[in-house]
Amino acid sequence: MMISPDSMIPAALFFLAVLAAIPAIVSFMRNRQADEEVKNRLVRRSKETSGAPKRNENVIGRAVMGFADNAGPTEGAEVSAARAKLNMAGYPQENAVSRYFAARLVCVVIPQVALLFALPYFAGLPKYAPVGVSILLVLLGLASPGLFLDSKIKQRKQAGSLGFPDMMDLMVACVEAGLSLDASVQRVGEELELRHPVIAGHLRTLSLELRAGRARKTAWRAFADRMGIEEAGSLATMLRQAEEMGTSLGQTLRVFSADMRQRRILYAEEKAMALPAKLTLPLIFFVFPVLLGVLILPAVVMLGKVLPS
Repeated sequence: MMISPDSMIPAALFFLAVLAAIPAIVSFMRNRQADEEVKNRLVRRSKETSGAPKRNENVIGRAVMGFADNAGPTEGAEVSAARAKLNMAGYPQENAVSRYFAARLVCVVIPQVALLFALPYFAGLPKYAPVGVSILLVLLGLASPGLFLDSKIKQRKQAGSLGFPDMMDLMVACVEAGLSLDASVQRVGEELELRHPVIAGHLRTLSLELRAGRARKTAWRAFADRMGIEEAGSLATMLRQAEEMGTSLGQTLRVFSADMRQRRILYAEEKAMALPAKLTLPLIFFVFPVLLGVLILPAVVMLGKVLPS
């Protein structure tokens, strides 16, 4: 049986198409394998750096976090105030506001559900006792997330005040070594990453704003507002005045750094001077009664032995 040339043309074209497609298929498989290797490396690195298992892997976790991400409003004065407070507390994520309002909702609803199941235990109490407890739980639920944020803000302010003199010393060293102010900010943020992570995070944000083209005085003022401490506000004002008047930046930073060190010494001396006054009440109520008992108890025992019964 003879094969006609016309019937061989489609087979030859198909064979040529397969040969032409082989390099593309190989390239696609190699790129796919490279992408998988990169993803695996990123997953391993994230596990090594975080040291904690990934959250929200199950369906319930994803549903809960999805509800938390969409539970609150997205605009308005209340949202702006909540976002500013969350930024100062160290939660700058985009969905932090929604999760904050979701936390307020959960803190209100969960105690009410628990109170509903606990109603049989209120049988012997006055009739309005469950209503009073419910109102108290609502107030506590609404106030608890705010109190938590206030405590976090206070901790971050204390950490910022503690590390601010170290930041100023490094800033002076970088400026006097020949770096510009913007480069000094980035360098100091890298150096303080381990010892003062709060200040390092603020400096990282400041460096990104300066690199993005934001005005220096505006960026430093935003830095002071985010830190929320008096030292940062004074530094922003000093840098603005130095830029407007054309004074030496290194000398200005050195004077400001020395002032920060002096203020830290004065703050430590103030704490030391207030310590005796703070120890007065503990000494009176705890140490003095024990000391009095130790001194008087042997005499009481001797008198008990000497005196006739």
